[in-house]
Amino acid sequence: MLHKEITQQVINAAKAVHNDLGAGLPHNFYRRALEIELRTEGLAAEVDKPVKLHYRGESLGELGVDFCVNSAIVVLLIDTPETSPDEYGKLRALLKALELEVGLLLNFNGARLDIRRVEAVPKKQAQTA
Repeated sequence: MLHKEITQQVINAAKAVHNDLGAGLPHNFYRRALEIELRTEGLAAEVDKPVKLHYRGESLGELGVDFCVNSAIVVLLIDTPETSPDEYGKLRALLKALELEVGLLLNFNGARLDIRRVEAVPKKQAQTA
């Protein structure tokens, strides 16, 4: 499994935040608390990292990533009742733009933290699709 150790550290940090804060708070509270927890764990967390998206060499604009951890894992926080297919697509697009392989969708809205690990579509598969 790619980046297993870092992924587990991020998941443990998210669980600590969710256990302490519970569900139902606005997105920015979880983002700030997770930033504190990640740094406490010694992880390098870029917050609101801008990601430039391109199509055929032309700029489409920028999206922000909640976290890029150790320049290896993209983390998106979700505060809606359920994780939608759009969130998976957005994360895969961000992984592709950053040329990274692993991302996490963390949904703090439920009684239990919902964690989804997402891997980028391999380049060979993306080219044949």
